Amino acid sequence: MSSSGLNLENYRIPLEEINRATNDFGAETLVGDGGFGMVHKAQLGDQTVAIKRLNRNNYQGNDEFRNELHMVSSFKHPNIIPFIGYCDDKNEMIIVYEYAMNTSLDRHLQNPEKRRLITWAQRLKICLGAARGLKYLHSGLGHKHRVIHRDVKSANILLDDNMEAKICDFGLSRFGPRNQVETHVITKASGTRFYIDPLYNERGRLAKESDIYSFGVVLFEISSGMLAYQPRFFGDANEQYLLDLVRSHYDDQELVDGVNKLIDPDIRGDIDMRSFHTFNKIAHQCISFKLKERPSMDRIIGSIEEALNIQNNKAASTVTIRSIQPQNLESFRIPLKEIKLATGDFSPDSRIKGDGIVAVFKGHLSQSWQNRKVAIKRLDPKEYEGENQFHNQLKLVSSFHHENIIHFIGYCDEGNEMIIVYEYASNHSLDHHFKDLNKRRSLTWAQRLKICLGTAKGLKYLHSGRGNDHRVIHGNIRSRKILLDQNLEAKICDFGMFQQGTNLYLDPVYHESGILDENSDVYSFGVVLFEMLTGMLVDKLSRFGDSTNPQPLISLVQSDGLEKIIDSTIRYQIDDRSLQVYKELAYKCISNNSKERPTVDTVIKMIEDAIHFQY
Repeated sequence: MSSSGLNLENYRIPLEEINRATNDFGAETLVGDGGFGMVHKAQLGDQTVAIKRLNRNNYQGNDEFRNELHMVSSFKHPNIIPFIGYCDDKNEMIIVYEYAMNTSLDRHLQNPEKRRLITWAQRLKICLGAARGLKYLHSGLGHKHRVIHRDVKSANILLDDNMEAKICDFGLSRFGPRNQVETHVITKASGTRFYIDPLYNERGRLAKESDIYSFGVVLFEISSGMLAYQPRFFGDANEQYLLDLVRSHYDDQELVDGVNKLIDPDIRGDIDMRSFHTFNKIAHQCISFKLKERPSMDRIIGSIEEALNIQNNKAASTVTIRSIQPQNLESFRIPLKEIKLATGDFSPDSRIKGDGIVAVFKGHLSQSWQNRKVAIKRLDPKEYEGENQFHNQLKLVSSFHHENIIHFIGYCDEGNEMIIVYEYASNHSLDHHFKDLNKRRSLTWAQRLKICLGTAKGLKYLHSGRGNDHRVIHGNIRSRKILLDQNLEAKICDFGMFQQGTNLYLDPVYHESGILDENSDVYSFGVVLFEMLTGMLVDKLSRFGDSTNPQPLISLVQSDGLEKIIDSTIRYQIDDRSLQVYKELAYKCISNNSKERPTVDTVIKMIEDAIHFQY
């Protein structure tokens, strides 16, 4: 059941039940301890929980305890530890949370065996989850004010059975103002030594940037494998704490020497150095002594995502172990003989689709190419003005490094062939699911939101200019250009062919002016959002109400017919608040006034809001 923070009585758990679950708080159930209380692992019914028995000396009466309960019961985010219930019988102060099977991040970092098992990519995912949890707290979702954690540290980042980060421990947390001129509160400085923001410690002015400083310390713990409070000796030098080491090797936010000291030896051979530098640059900005130089949570999330995408591309790359470099295309040339072998000489049985200009074949490369399943796109040479145009497209697609952009594998230009090879998306394209009732029925509302979010993140990457010299306007966003992998993760495909051949997805402003920009992609994405909600492809004509003439999807939604055509297979799955946010976003995207359309950053935030409400 979801917690609203409004009716705590529904979440009261009798002390007798807690005593039974913890064996009267026996030592064998103890899984954590600290100044705020002891934590016990227990079984309540069929659910494993963490029972936190608070030290009454840390609370100024029941009001403070209940204020904390109202706060934690209002949180609703996959990267915040879920609240289960509480007990205040017989002078007790007990909060019950979901149990995190892999305990806390600091326990993994201080145990050499556990630390060795966490790859660099896994560490980045943990950081990304924790950052998203902090963004949620700071944004004010689920309550009237933003929450400042005030004790961000690796001990307060729990890891579930999938190593997903869950922020916990809100005993020091405070409500801060949201959307006001003053962005700080005055309070007695509190936190944990080595993590506490020195500016807050000196002045007592608490702001969300104080959490960002502490999170920066955690980021350096992750990359170095060192806990902030454990000194180390390096050579003949005196013992050094982590931040002393960090600051001694940075100059104006650039790493100047000692790089090996700042990378955990257990992951040094696994790390892509571009990923490391991207990560460490943002981490160093977090611990700036100047408040205004500290990055926003959005920037932190963007940088960690970029570091993860670079690292993932390194792991997925064929032929070479390094990340794809567009200037060295020769490394990715695949012989035509290999292509023909993989496709049965372009046999009809291996053909996935074709529209005259492009034919796509499913193939299986040989062991020389790591037995990869691939999609082989055979282009019509008549559509290209010589090899330069084809190679320019290759340089473009080979420069992308993002989990929501289809991965480039290689190419072939032997003879008159123009072939590009991509990773194979086992769940085909999004429109393929909408055409098949059984496949459409299997797509839950939560999965559809996840696909929308992935697509939006891919668009943000293209529009930001990361991975290449300039930003990229896709120019042909539609459900057919959104592929789905085995985990239903969205992958945008088909670049370098900017003709908008599908008029029902076409931005009317672009159609009239001939000016293509980011807003054109946003409009087309808005059409896809309506397809997601209705289960109808945009070109399918439907008749509703008293109308005798069938109409296309966009005409129906623009004439206030949306409620009648929401996909019946998901209608009763959808939280009303999630639907409201989603509808507002979709209508903004297809506004005929391009200035009223949201940026991709706003699109991402609103989809995340819809996901938060759904969960």
